[in-house]
Order: sequence, then C-alpha cells, then structure tokens
Amino acid sequence: MAMVRQAGEKDLEGVFVLMNSNLDEFFPPSVIMFFQEQWPQGQFVATDVFGNILGAICGSRLEGGRVSISLFAVDESCRGQGIGQQLLDTFRRRCYMDGYSIIQLEVRTSNLLAKRFYEKRGFRVTERLYGFYNDGGDGYRMVMFVSGCRSG
Repeated sequence: MAMVRQAGEKDLEGVFVLMNSNLDEFFPPSVIMFFQEQWPQGQFVATDVFGNILGAICGSRLEGGRVSISLFAVDESCRGQGIGQQLLDTFRRRCYMDGYSIIQLEVRTSNLLAKRFYEKRGFRVTERLYGFYNDGGDGYRMVMFVSGCRSG
C-alpha cells in the first residue's frame, strides 16, 4: 500500500519524471511548478516506504466552484494496486474540505482504460474536445460532483 501525502517543492523533480515517463505528452518542470504555486493544497504524491514517487495528481483551481485534475499518473509498474484510487480519494476530500463542488478533467478518447477508471469512480463525459491535444488528438471532458450527487 502506498502512502499519499501533499506534494511540495521537493517533489518537483520526482513528479516531473513520473509524468513524463507515464503520460504521452511532455510537461516541463515549469508546468508542474505552476500547479504547485497556483494551488499548493491540490497537489498529492503516492510514495513507497522509501519515499519513491509511485503516483501523483496535480490539481488546479477554476472558477465557479470547480477544480481540474490537470495531471494524474501512476507509474506503469504500479498500476492496478489501488494507488490511483488512493490519490483520487485524497484529492476529492481536499476539494470537499476547500468547498469545491465539481472536479473536471480531460482524457484522450483513445485512452479507454483511463476513461473506464474515471467512469467507475463517478465521472461522466460532458463534452468531446476535438483536436485538444498537442498532436491533434481528441479528448473528452469528464466531470464529477464532489459530494457524489448533484445538488440544486
């Protein structure tokens, strides 16, 4: 079982390596640093007992009571062990505690495993994003209500 904690500046290099070795786009350290500066409480890492980063989630604040999961990855060798679920649960609790009501994210239309992961956890597709990714790939915007239900 991984240990999830709030990420800090000392985690920047490890998160950079994780994201760029497990996602299909390149993210410079400045992007990860931007999220850390924009919403420090919305950044989490999952580590092993030795402190090695196994997964990370980078959130950002949006308008209208919404937040975005801007970057989210679990090392390929550690997938299927509940690390992504732990990170998402921790992130969702933080959103709830900070008064946010909606979490949104974008996922490639071709990434069926990730899309299923999110759907099983309460996310729903709200929009198709044509040419969203740098390589011209399409994406889906997915949304989850933090409380688990839509309130008036």
